[in-house]
Amino acid sequence: MGFKEGGKYLPGDYVDEGKLLLFIRDEVASRAPRQGRRLNAEKKRRKRKAESLLPPSLPPPKQRRGQAGAIPVPVLPEEGDDDESCSDLVLMYNTVRGYCSAVNELWAHQTSLGLHSAPRPQRVALTALKTSIARGEHQRRRAEFEDRGLATIRDGYTADQIPDVTRAVWGQSLGGNSVEQQFRTQLCFLFGNSMLLRLSNRLLMELPDLFSMPLPKEGPNGTSWCLVTVMGQGKTNQHGRLEYGAALRHQDHCSCVVGVLATYFFWWWHCSGEPFPCF
Repeated sequence: MGFKEGGKYLPGDYVDEGKLLLFIRDEVASRAPRQGRRLNAEKKRRKRKAESLLPPSLPPPKQRRGQAGAIPVPVLPEEGDDDESCSDLVLMYNTVRGYCSAVNELWAHQTSLGLHSAPRPQRVALTALKTSIARGEHQRRRAEFEDRGLATIRDGYTADQIPDVTRAVWGQSLGGNSVEQQFRTQLCFLFGNSMLLRLSNRLLMELPDLFSMPLPKEGPNGTSWCLVTVMGQGKTNQHGRLEYGAALRHQDHCSCVVGVLATYFFWWWHCSGEPFPCF
């Protein structure tokens, strides 16, 4: 798109709402996805439809070359570079919103440098366009026969599958230099599974945030304890409210966050050469 000086829109690459609306309407919202499972599913549907148009598999009568009356056989579509132009799909709302966010970041960068003073491109026209795209998304999903079990409460894993994650982490055989990364990957998953922590809480966790708490009259000998982490900030906690997460030991060592954390500490201070902290 070329924008000249003195026209309806800001010149060059400067962002305003009119240019963003034009870009989203003509270049984004009306084009097909370039890759992904939706495009692959559409190719499979077209192939099955073309195969259904083929005549029954009967031995054709012997005919000489060029003889009239031959049965035309439809040609199956072949995949090529023009699949996007032949597709009936359009981008979903989340993809369109991602484009809008990227262009808004460009606008914020330009206005911070004082290149222009156009208002933020998030007004009535653009909001109405995104709303219309979001309203038609449900019907498009039904028309594309999308699996309605995806991204629902059925997505997840069972307790019996947790050891499979451990075996997958340690089965990569990435060498001795990747032991710490494998420990941290396994711990990150187990902390999220045992304490229901967000990734933002797990990444900010440090050793001073962890402590043990005795549980009187619990366990076989009445001397059980639990692992506790304290959190003062997170996605849903922006004002320093103290929150806690706790976990007990698990009978399966592959699913026990306490055992994996203890093994990680042993490796860190006795195998990797890291000196023990001075409290």
